[in-house]
Amino acid sequence: MTPNQPQSQIGSTPNDIRDFQGQESEEVQSAKRQLNDVLEGISDRAREYSRYADETVQQNPWTAVGIGFGVGVVMGALLMMAARRD
Repeated sequence: MTPNQPQSQIGSTPNDIRDFQGQESEEVQSAKRQLNDVLEGISDRAREYSRYADETVQQNPWTAVGIGFGVGVVMGALLMMAARRD
């Protein structure tokens, strides 16, 4: 406290800090709600894509097996080429 500082400023400082902390927690809570909304939307989309993939595989099982086999062969070839470089 300085000698020239008015008393009204000294008394208002702790309240200002508390007000700031209150605003901060409200902003954090708002950010958490927004993040939860985004994550919920992503989860809903993932469930929809999962259902679609499941239905597609059940309707065309041999196509799914062929695609899986092809992806495995390509990945294996890429890994073999990478292993030979080292």
